[in-house]
Amino acid sequence: MTNNKKSLLVFFVLLLFTLAFWWPTLIGGKSLIHGDSIIHGLPLFDFHSRFLHGGDTPLWTDKVYGGHPLFAEGQGGFASPLNILLAWLLPPVIGANIFHLACMLIAASGVFVLCRILERSVWSAGFAALALAFSTAWLLEQNNLTISGTLAWVPWALAATEAWLKKPVVKHAVLLAMAAAMMILAGYPQLVHATVLYAVFSLLPMPFCTDGKNFWQARRRQLMATAMLAALLFLGLSAVQLLPLLELVSLSHRSAGVGLYFEFLPMAILRGLLYAPDQLALARDKLDQIPGVGSLLVCMLASLFPLFRSSWRAKGYLLAVLILIQLGAGKTSPLFRIVYDWHLVPGLHFFRTTQSYLEVAGVGIAVLAAFAIDGLGSYAQPAAATWRRNWRAWVLAAIFAAAWSILIAISFDRTIQWQHLAIAAAASIASLILVACGKAGRIPLLMFLLLALECFALRLHLIHFGDISLLQRPATLTALAQRYPIQDTKFINRSLAISYALRNSHVAGLDNNAERALSSNAALSNLRWDTPSEDGALALPLRGRALLIPVFDDEMEGRAKTRPGQRAIDLLGVRFISADRQLTAPGFQVAVHDERLDMWIMENTAAQPLFQTFTRYRPVRSDDEALQLLQTPRQPELLIEAAEGQALPPFSNAGNKPDAIRVKVLAKQPTFYAVDVDASEAGWLFLTDANYPGWRATVDGQATPVFSAQLLGKAVAIPAGRHKVEFRFSSPTFRYGLWLSLLTLLIAAGLVVRQFLAQRRSQDK
Repeated sequence: MTNNKKSLLVFFVLLLFTLAFWWPTLIGGKSLIHGDSIIHGLPLFDFHSRFLHGGDTPLWTDKVYGGHPLFAEGQGGFASPLNILLAWLLPPVIGANIFHLACMLIAASGVFVLCRILERSVWSAGFAALALAFSTAWLLEQNNLTISGTLAWVPWALAATEAWLKKPVVKHAVLLAMAAAMMILAGYPQLVHATVLYAVFSLLPMPFCTDGKNFWQARRRQLMATAMLAALLFLGLSAVQLLPLLELVSLSHRSAGVGLYFEFLPMAILRGLLYAPDQLALARDKLDQIPGVGSLLVCMLASLFPLFRSSWRAKGYLLAVLILIQLGAGKTSPLFRIVYDWHLVPGLHFFRTTQSYLEVAGVGIAVLAAFAIDGLGSYAQPAAATWRRNWRAWVLAAIFAAAWSILIAISFDRTIQWQHLAIAAAASIASLILVACGKAGRIPLLMFLLLALECFALRLHLIHFGDISLLQRPATLTALAQRYPIQDTKFINRSLAISYALRNSHVAGLDNNAERALSSNAALSNLRWDTPSEDGALALPLRGRALLIPVFDDEMEGRAKTRPGQRAIDLLGVRFISADRQLTAPGFQVAVHDERLDMWIMENTAAQPLFQTFTRYRPVRSDDEALQLLQTPRQPELLIEAAEGQALPPFSNAGNKPDAIRVKVLAKQPTFYAVDVDASEAGWLFLTDANYPGWRATVDGQATPVFSAQLLGKAVAIPAGRHKVEFRFSSPTFRYGLWLSLLTLLIAAGLVVRQFLAQRRSQDK
């Protein structure tokens, strides 16, 4: 069979298995409902679809965190070509499921191409593709739109790196830049960080290997020049997403770093590498298994790699895998603690979990297994006969068998399925027989078939899909909308229903728990119903919003010192609170009670309107000072935080007279507000929507400063008299990034065309 036919067969198997995995969503009226799918991925995909068909812009929305630059987060993949295409072509629920299917195929194809560039055989490359696409870690992340979308391009970025190293020309530098930019546009920066680290660590053996030193001596000028070109093109191509992201990071609660939320035990990581659980979970009750490769067969084969002679690139992959596993282990690893505490790896402190490093290490483990398979398959008849008489080979085999026996013994428990051991044993016995018979060349095909059997038996049904009917508008919101204009008020969630996302998809009552989460308007689910919220499920809420978390908790539980009307939850206009019980804080009353789901929606009768007026204000110097004052009983006043260079107006600032200023809302959109103001004396117009660079205001057409106010709102000074006030959002950072990305795309295309024409001319000569 030719390599082309073998490749087609491999891709057919990959496609068949992927379709089988997602079959319930294709014809069975099912959908992802577990994990982050319905409280993160689907709402973002739905919002993206509506935007592409004439809906609200993602550059700024009032539906998240009380006002947020949603596009800057990157987590909706609003600039990713794959997200754009599917969100434009398909209905949201179908499109979101097809998106994950496509991501699995893209990732598998990328691993196959990576292995072929590394000169692996077709069957071993197919083995690596199956090993990664159906690894438990990568299957787990299919519940998260952002992570699965970014993971899809990790193998392609590494494949582009290998193509560039083999031939450091302009065309390959452009491909490397584009693959890396696709990861940025997909929206999960930590995976970009992990992939860059993997690529860098894989280069470290170069000066210590003869072939590596010869490689550098022969190509160092081309490598340095094209590497710089690739870096510049990457920054330019990703600028449309990267510039807004960096702007948001500087203003978020992570601007100075963030702590680690999860810690993993060594045994949990080992089990995750070796075994696929019967129920895939994000966080099991005891965290006794962290999803990883999930295959004893793959890991055993990868561990054989050091027994074979290899190039410096293959050794680099081994080193990168070992280091990334240490980083993925988090504080369990002494190496990680040294690196983390001494800040030896730039950027490590900006991420709250280390799981991504294990996921990228999975690429290397799959590739190392492919190297080992080809190493086993390279035994010819004479070599096999020599091997039978070589006592050193037998000693190594005995050590290998003993080491794996110990690992299996210490990691095995009753929940582990017998197929892992059976398939690994069958692979070992069959390989020995083939080598002894002089037919070692059939080992790669054997391993591919055995892994396909393992995936079929253990990993095609790891996810439970729920009925699409679960995703309809919740009854709680339908009942609420009959009594209140809920599009003009804010929600906040006090319910624990959202915690269902931390359990595996087969847990009893998952459908009911998912319905409860939607009924509580949790996380980002409100985006589907177009209801403003103080909540979200994103990485970078503004620092002021993060500071308010304990304040909101105290106020909803009735522990606040301030009286109704002066609490932060009142001043920021939060009118509805989802809860698992009836809340008794002052000013709260029951709006809706769903007895079937045991869900309460409380009304905060003290919530203030979207626009408020003040004639008394108090300047504050920081978010922390504003936070302290918001929790302190005081007379009604506006807390104004002036940015550097902003001068406060010289108002009399006596007692507060809200009736002195009357307002009439003329236009209300997420990025534009128009208000008629009739002021008998000078004062302030306060808007309960977060302030952010790009917001501008005019009074009677004349520009006026926009001040941050009440920690998470914005305000403008109003002179006495009748005026028209307008607030408008326009992001110059996005515009600069867009033009830079488009210009870079044209330059990249020009460079590729130029090299193509030069090659054609040289061939004609």
